[in-house]
Amino acid sequence: MDNASIKRIMFTCQKTEPSMPGRAAAIITTNTVDRQGEIVDPDGLDLTNFMRIGAVLYGHQYDGIESIPVGRPYSLELIHEGDAKKIKAEWEWQEDDVTPLITAAHKSWDRGFLRTVSIGFIPKEWAQDAEHPTCTKAELLEFSICAVPANPQAMRLNGLTDDEVKAMESVIAKEGRVLSKSNRDLVQSCVDSLNALLEASDTSVSGDTQPKAESWLEALFKQLVSKT
Repeated sequence: MDNASIKRIMFTCQKTEPSMPGRAAAIITTNTVDRQGEIVDPDGLDLTNFMRIGAVLYGHQYDGIESIPVGRPYSLELIHEGDAKKIKAEWEWQEDDVTPLITAAHKSWDRGFLRTVSIGFIPKEWAQDAEHPTCTKAELLEFSICAVPANPQAMRLNGLTDDEVKAMESVIAKEGRVLSKSNRDLVQSCVDSLNALLEASDTSVSGDTQPKAESWLEALFKQLVSKT
């Protein structure tokens, strides 16, 4: 896809100091059909209030001690790639010692057991003639770390670049065929060299004695030369 088909708009939510604790990133929403059979258009999300007071929660908890944010966002990025739209968010974690929930969420995210997020929003308008119910205008309230999101594409990025994410998606799409011919030849060459090393070692070792460096290297050299 050429660069002309990609559009990015960056929104800064918080200015943070270099000493701030760990940060994380995720795609928080896309314009794909979610598990409820609906679409939330990223272009239609009103981010005005979110950029001033937005929070990162756990499980859309709005009341009680569990509503204390697990983090706060410091940037949002609206990305267009052809017809595909998504919002990438980056945030900083709240200190782990605030509540047990924050500690659990942070550690579970870092360890890879929590990997998805979900947006909380107030719908304002819906498209009447869309194939799937489509929310065209809404106010973004927050996004939450969660175990099962409505949008299965709303997931962590682990600090990977867009190119790295695309490369991973490409590998998955190949259903296991992940090596190009040149890479396969390179791997095969390494395997051949290791086999030559084993053969050279086997011919030099007798019982529990260790081979002399000169005879071992000489045997290895001969094995490698014979395979060229």
